[in-house]
Amino acid sequence: MLSKLFNLPWPPEFFLPQCPCCAGDTPWCARTNPNDKLMLQSGQFTSTIKTSQDINSIDNQTIGISWDGTNTPWSGAEADKLYLQSGQFTSTLKTSEDVSLIDAFPSGISWDGTNTPWIGQTDDKLMLQSGQFTSTIKTSQDITGIDISPSGISWDGTNTPWSGFTGAKLYLQSGQFTSTLKTSQAAINTIVGISWDGINTPWCRSFLDKLMLQSGQFTSTIKTSQTIGQIQDINTNKRTTG
Repeated sequence: MLSKLFNLPWPPEFFLPQCPCCAGDTPWCARTNPNDKLMLQSGQFTSTIKTSQDINSIDNQTIGISWDGTNTPWSGAEADKLYLQSGQFTSTLKTSEDVSLIDAFPSGISWDGTNTPWIGQTDDKLMLQSGQFTSTIKTSQDITGIDISPSGISWDGTNTPWSGFTGAKLYLQSGQFTSTLKTSQAAINTIVGISWDGINTPWCRSFLDKLMLQSGQFTSTIKTSQTIGQIQDINTNKRTTG
């Protein structure tokens, strides 16, 4: 686990959306004290927070968030559940599923139009689950030989981008899932989430509290970044660690 490897609080303070279909706005999770929030931010990236919702009463360890065009899937580590919530954001929780018997630490979630890819942090696995949500795991892949702390997952229509905390790398893997690693790129450490907007690769640099936007899959060019520590200050009056 990350806390054992790096002696850091887990989960880290925020996670990027795990879905390519939310390019209009940027949903992300704020791991703050005392309350966790789902955040919706304009564009890629501005300082405008369109809306936020306190979901501490549902799960106080938000890990990953996405958007399927209608609902907001997100994952919570406190109850080891995958959640499906109406819109961006409402208080209506459409469904949830306990995945503790599959993996006790779900840490990222996405949607490919048919299935739900998510990360199992305990067993270091990429999971592909039918629908939103069923108990059927279609396939999973052990990636301990590549990175022992996978921290985010997405889908670009052909490949599976995912991020690894241990290697501080962005990975691009063929299909859902194969053993072929198409490319990887070393990045600044503390990567905790990854996505794809059709042109660029958004990802999170956790302990500098930054959202990163990188050209293509993958180049060394950072198009833009935004520090979000002060955004969390406005909402919680507490600075995130980092």
